[in-house]
Order: sequence, then C-alpha cells, then structure tokens
Amino acid sequence: MRKILVGMCCLAACGIAAVESEIQFENDQVRASKVKIMAHEEMELHRYDYPRVVVSLTGGTMTRLEEDESMTDVDFPKGKAVFRKADPAGQFHRSANRTCKPIELIIIELKQSQALAK
Repeated sequence: MRKILVGMCCLAACGIAAVESEIQFENDQVRASKVKIMAHEEMELHRYDYPRVVVSLTGGTMTRLEEDESMTDVDFPKGKAVFRKADPAGQFHRSANRTCKPIELIIIELKQSQALAK
C-alpha cells in the first residue's frame, strides 16, 4: 500500500497517520483506488483528469477547498455510488475530512469517458 503524507504540520506533530491510497486495479480504461482519509486530515492540492464514481465504505462528508478559497461539502453515503465530473483543466483543490472519524472511499476513474459516451 502506498501512503501519501498530507495535511498540516500540526497534524503530523500529533502523530496522526498519513492518507492511505492504494491503486487496486488499473488499465487503459479505468483506475480503481482505495483511499482512507483520517479524521481532521486534509489532502494536498490535487485534481481529477477523468470523471469518476466514488463509493464510500464508511459514509461521510468531505469538504472540497478550491484554490479561490471557496468550500463545498460533498456527501458520500455509506455503500452508495456517487458520480463526480472531471475537474476543469488547470483547476486544483484540496479535500478535507473535518469529521471525527476516518472516511474510506473507493474511487473509480473513467479514463476513456469520451469513448464510452459514444
């Protein structure tokens, strides 16, 4: 499992674990990853090039923090599939788990979404 260290210095100083991210399957059409975001943890600046389906194994709400400092809460109900569009070109965001429990997600990116739409 590949662990990605993210978050603020104070979280690391408190001994809170890194975001866990593991690619579970990948080919030229899809990438499926399992991600665990600990309570009060913030992911680094990132973007999604492809539309994706997200299934939460635990349920929870993530806060999407845009570069312009606007925020949006995104609900991921336990066991339900949620569709998310690709991020616009050049637009990055951070994701924060502002809850008191870890959130585990399966993220399935649709790499060939344009071909699939035809």
